[in-house]
Amino acid sequence: MNNRLYIEQPPFAPWLGFCEALFACSTVALYDNVQYEDGGFQNRNRIKTPDGVKWLTVPVVKNHGQLIKDVRIADAFDPNKILRQVRLAYGRSRHLDEVLQVLAPVLGAGHRWLLDLNLDLSTGLVAALGAPARLTLTSRLPIEPTADRASRIARICQAAGADELWAGSGTRGYLDPADLAADGIAVTWNEYLPRHPVYEQAWPQQGFTPNLSVLDTASAIGWAGTSALLRNGLAAYLDSLQQEGQPA
Repeated sequence: MNNRLYIEQPPFAPWLGFCEALFACSTVALYDNVQYEDGGFQNRNRIKTPDGVKWLTVPVVKNHGQLIKDVRIADAFDPNKILRQVRLAYGRSRHLDEVLQVLAPVLGAGHRWLLDLNLDLSTGLVAALGAPARLTLTSRLPIEPTADRASRIARICQAAGADELWAGSGTRGYLDPADLAADGIAVTWNEYLPRHPVYEQAWPQQGFTPNLSVLDTASAIGWAGTSALLRNGLAAYLDSLQQEGQPA
C-alpha cells in the first residue's frame, strides 16, 4: 500500500464506504475544522427497522457557522434511547451482542462534544474490524488556512505524509487530479455505492437496502464477517483498477 489518505468529515456510526477506507488507506483524516452542516451524517445515520429505514440521531446544540470540532452534544442526549432503537431493529440478528459491545461503551462514556464521540466510535470500529488505518484529525495537522477546497486537500495530504488520495465521488466537482499531481499526489477515485455488497440483512421482506450504518452489516454477519466482506470487496476493486491500467 502507498501512503494513501482518505478525508471525510467525522461520521456517526458510518456506512461501509467509510469503513472500506479503513482498509484501503494508511491514514484516514477526519475533517473536523470545517463548518458543521445540519442534516448530514456527523450526528446521525440510518438503520433498518421493522417499520423500514429510520435514523439514529445524536442531538446537538446548533450554532450558526460553528466548526464540527466545536459542536456540543445536547443535554437531551439519551444513550439508552439509541441502544433501545438498535435492539428493537436488530433483536433477531445473530450478532447484535457484538455490535452493542462496541457501541454501548462509546455512547455511555459521557462525551460532551460530538467530535469526541465520533472519534471514539471510529477508533472502536478500527479495532473491531482489525483495520490497519491510523485515524487523525485535520485540526491537529500543521496546515495553513486557505479558502480553496482543492488546495486544502493538497495541504492535508502533504501534512499527513500521503502520496495518494483515496477520493470519494463528492470531490469530483472541484478536484482536478492534475493539480494534486503537481504536488506529487496521485488520485484514486473510489465509487463505492455502485459496488455496495449485498449480505443477509435484517427484515428481508423489505428487500435489501444499501448505504446504511455499518451497525446493520455487523449485526447480520458480525465484525469478522464485515471485515472479510470489506477486505474482499477492496481487493476485487483494486484488481479491477490494475486491469484498467490505473494505479492501485
